[in-house]
Amino acid sequence: VRGALGSLGSRLVPRLDEYVYNRDRNRAYPDSFRPVSRATSGLVDSRTPHIVIVPLEGPSTAEWGPARGNYFYEVFRTAVELFGEDSVSVVDAGSSSDRPWADTVAEHLEASGATHMIAHVERDPGKTEDWNWDRVWSSVANRWDGVFIGVTFDSGFPLIRMKARRLARISPSFVCLDICVPMDSRLVKGRSEVGPVPLVQSRQTQELLLARIRDEPKDVDVSFIGALYPYRVELVERLKANGVNVVVNPHRQDATTDLESSRANQPSWLDYMAGLARSQMTLNFSLASSGSDEQLKWRVMEATLAGTLLLTDDHVRTSEFFVRGEEFDEFSSPGDLVEVVESWLAEPDQLSDAQHRAQAKAFDLAHLEFWNRIDNTLRDRELPELPARTT
Repeated sequence: VRGALGSLGSRLVPRLDEYVYNRDRNRAYPDSFRPVSRATSGLVDSRTPHIVIVPLEGPSTAEWGPARGNYFYEVFRTAVELFGEDSVSVVDAGSSSDRPWADTVAEHLEASGATHMIAHVERDPGKTEDWNWDRVWSSVANRWDGVFIGVTFDSGFPLIRMKARRLARISPSFVCLDICVPMDSRLVKGRSEVGPVPLVQSRQTQELLLARIRDEPKDVDVSFIGALYPYRVELVERLKANGVNVVVNPHRQDATTDLESSRANQPSWLDYMAGLARSQMTLNFSLASSGSDEQLKWRVMEATLAGTLLLTDDHVRTSEFFVRGEEFDEFSSPGDLVEVVESWLAEPDQLSDAQHRAQAKAFDLAHLEFWNRIDNTLRDRELPELPARTT
């Protein structure tokens, strides 16, 4: 009943749910919303720029390392490759329960002379679902003059937007980076943010990837790799009924037929990429799990990096980075997809050329575009710049 009333109230009064969320948060944690009382532009002094990374799973975890699918390792490693080892450091804030992680972060920012901090802001560091970033940022923003770049993976969810907007209103030194969708003016009117951003990947990981997929045969015409949400199962079955030879999750030894089985016993990231590399073409469904909006999926970069031709129902995001008909292709319906697949299979030389063009572009996009887009937003908002690039 409360949910139904809340939904009705939000339709009558825009953002009523966000007002209630912020009111309750302020009451429960009075220290969680203290907007900065000073201007922030130009406050960073002449000290050398230094980036601090606060990963979800840091150096103390098995997930930390190249070619393991750890997003923040790739952020860290690309920073090392572009800016030099002295320009970046990592806070393994979620590794210990002996002391508050917020204290660890604050002390490291001061000790390192940090000018920029990058962290995932949908939840606290470590294997937890807790969220205290508003309390941490309220404290840090009032005594640190750097820029906080907060990463979100899916701002289609209202709660994630509420969290990001709360952080943005604490200080104009907060910049939101969402990997899926544009965020300009969605947190504070007139304020530019970062997004969408292609999957970030280090040269170190790319070398391991190339070694893994170099000898993979192209023995699958069309693949679908990923979680089998009910609507995706229905689409794949409709494709098969229309004559498209689709192989589901070719990187796995076991059969996957539904969401539960597709998420269990996941192979390694390199095995997953090898499954993509075996595919002449692979499918990408861009519908957000949080609603009806199209998103830029990681699959766009993963497919092109693996050297398969991406076929997507996304008509907006992918074309920001790749050329339709030359480096990827689109479809609107299962019936339409049959024609698209057959046209590419009928021209194997053109298919191979498209795969190689997209792969070459993807290697540079994955290495550079994360930082390029941050650079652009920092300049637009007159915030402190990133370190100078050494490569």
